[in-house]
Amino acid sequence: MMKTEQAKSDERDNKRVFRWGIGAAITVLLLALLYNLLIQTREEGPVKPETPTQSAPQLQTTPGTGNPPAAPASPPRQ
Repeated sequence: MMKTEQAKSDERDNKRVFRWGIGAAITVLLLALLYNLLIQTREEGPVKPETPTQSAPQLQTTPGTGNPPAAPASPPRQ
């Protein structure tokens, strides 16, 4: 009689441990997915260059005048 009661108790304990194990595995999986999602969204922000960028090249001036070169004249319309 004791052995059957002990077997039932052991079976209930095994089921309880199995349910807790499944619950813990699902929780860990959900936390890992959430962490992965948060890391991906953080990396999608604007890219900051490590070194300063160069400005656009300046137009060369005509030697000696200090003025930018004149645009070529267009032919007169007729």
